[in-house]
Amino acid sequence: MYVLHEIARLTGTELNGDPNAEVQRAAPFDIAQEGDITYAENPSYLTRVEECKATAIIVPSGVDAPDKNLLITVKPRLAFARAIQLLHKKIYSGSGVSPDLIAGEGTVFGAELSISPRVTIGRECTIGDRVTLYPGVVIGDRCLIGDDSVLHANVSVYEDCEIGKRVIIHAGAVVGSDGFSFAPDEEGKQVKMLQLGRVRIEDDCEIGSNCAIDRGAFGDTILRRGVKLDNLIQVGHHCEIGEDTVVAALTGFSGGTRVGRKCVIAGQVGTNQHITIGDGAVITGQAGVTKNVKPGAVVGGTIPAQEINSWRRSQVIYSKLPELVERVRKLEEAAGLKAKK
Repeated sequence: MYVLHEIARLTGTELNGDPNAEVQRAAPFDIAQEGDITYAENPSYLTRVEECKATAIIVPSGVDAPDKNLLITVKPRLAFARAIQLLHKKIYSGSGVSPDLIAGEGTVFGAELSISPRVTIGRECTIGDRVTLYPGVVIGDRCLIGDDSVLHANVSVYEDCEIGKRVIIHAGAVVGSDGFSFAPDEEGKQVKMLQLGRVRIEDDCEIGSNCAIDRGAFGDTILRRGVKLDNLIQVGHHCEIGEDTVVAALTGFSGGTRVGRKCVIAGQVGTNQHITIGDGAVITGQAGVTKNVKPGAVVGGTIPAQEINSWRRSQVIYSKLPELVERVRKLEEAAGLKAKK
């Protein structure tokens, strides 16, 4: 439980109301009751602030509700996220190490661990303090798992991978599997290119269920600090995703893709190999990104599959449409016709 003046201070909001009002829970706007805190940012909610039964409401400036306890900020959703962390923070208490743990020689364990049954850890690993490993986790040889990280059920981490502090990896994700890289011989048989790199995941990343993050062929595949991946995302070999970038579900990054800092990648995006997406870029849903994207650019457009030569001809024509429209306009003017808008 917190009183409002404490919540205001800890969330960086301005309090307009009773500083000693008590808040016990965070709740959605429509079902919030006395003792709850909620937020209103969407116009449909802002017009109903007076109706809300919550003890406190986080709102943007300009909301007039004199009978309500308001916490005012330019980013209500962010402040609400911080309030949730205050009110519902899980208190860690290590449950200890299951007696059926299988661990290889030379592995070093930190303090206050929570390791469930059916966990397997390879040789010469380092497991940090307060790490949580749920049932079925498999960690290969020479891996590093940083302090306060959580690996949910059936996560697999291949050999030589590094996972930073406070990383969350959800169920079924695979870190460090081989990249998809083959070379055809003279008879067309595929010869495997050995993948000699690693995967490095920096602090404060979160990886959704059933993601696959491939190791680099020679260098490393890297997720920089604060990267957030939704479920079912493929990160190809030798990719690098920059700090605080968020990626929605079903996106696939081809090998060697470089994504900058603070990018937003929507769902079902696909990238060509070895392209660079600049800092702060936004890629909209189902976009096929075939070339470099400038910093801050917003890129979109679905590319439907079709016969390749037909598609290539279509792309040439599409790129010339503005020029063709202008030529048609001039022809219509010359013929005394009124151009249709």
